[in-house]
Amino acid sequence: MLHILKSYIKFLWNSKNEHGVHSPFVFDLVTKCFYDKTKYPEYSLLKNNPKRAQLLFRIIRYFKPKTILEIGNPTELDTNIFSSEIIPFEELQKNKLSKNNITFDLVYFNQNESQKATIEYFNLLLHTITNNVVWIINDIHKSTENENTWDIIKKHPKVKVTIDTFHFGMVFFRAEQEKEHFVIRV
Repeated sequence: MLHILKSYIKFLWNSKNEHGVHSPFVFDLVTKCFYDKTKYPEYSLLKNNPKRAQLLFRIIRYFKPKTILEIGNPTELDTNIFSSEIIPFEELQKNKLSKNNITFDLVYFNQNESQKATIEYFNLLLHTITNNVVWIINDIHKSTENENTWDIIKKHPKVKVTIDTFHFGMVFFRAEQEKEHFVIRV
């Protein structure tokens, strides 16, 4: 608990809102998705932490992924709410992932895994990336290990844009952008 409190204070100190964002791509995401105040009827169907679940709902609604790969215990993604096909990682065979023709529009890492396992999944999936894919890492500040995992991911050479919303870390591989990290208060 003390770790999360310290991490949250550090997050608040470093975070910005839309006024501190100079990337048009990230500015649109922040203003049209993160700060969307619409009371969607689907919110009533969300379980668990409403603020986090609502943010995740808005992110998925914003990007409109056709296929979502979920790694880890399913906790916040509910197939009844989204028109996306949600594929639990456990259903995929690792040899199927090695084929070049498989891609996902969104990958959700539910950080119940160890740092080693998360980094292994990250590296295993790198060949599936496209320019418009979004990867979401859950609970990036939950523990020191999760924060270290997040730091490793942010530094990867293929990663171009990362966004820290405290609960979620978002990863983009947009070739046209310079490497940049954003800490956004949601």
